[in-house]
Amino acid sequence: MTWLMALNAAVALGSMFFGLVALFRPQAMPGRPLTSPGSQMTQPSEATTYFARMYAARAVPFGIATAAVCILLPSQAAIWLLAAGAIELLDAMVVASRNPREAAPPLLAVVVHIGSAVWLMTA
Repeated sequence: MTWLMALNAAVALGSMFFGLVALFRPQAMPGRPLTSPGSQMTQPSEATTYFARMYAARAVPFGIATAAVCILLPSQAAIWLLAAGAIELLDAMVVASRNPREAAPPLLAVVVHIGSAVWLMTA
């Protein structure tokens, strides 16, 4: 079970990392104005900056908390992992509306978190 909690902590911290990237480099996020299809924007729009900050406001503290619960309180991790999986599923749905390929990382997190929670609750 230790490896499972370590995997979930790593996935949660990965989500937190992308939240920090969104916070400090919002131009790395998909959004308008794009210079041409598939290119990176030179300056993020106000909406892109706003949504990057909103994503970071959720991803950073929840990623830290989920990782902490997995490491420090693994017997209580199932409910946190269900919540983390639900959040990642919503993230994937938002991202897929713009670029379906970018939904792969949050969908992988969904599989890890939800699968782990189900395993913990049935084991």
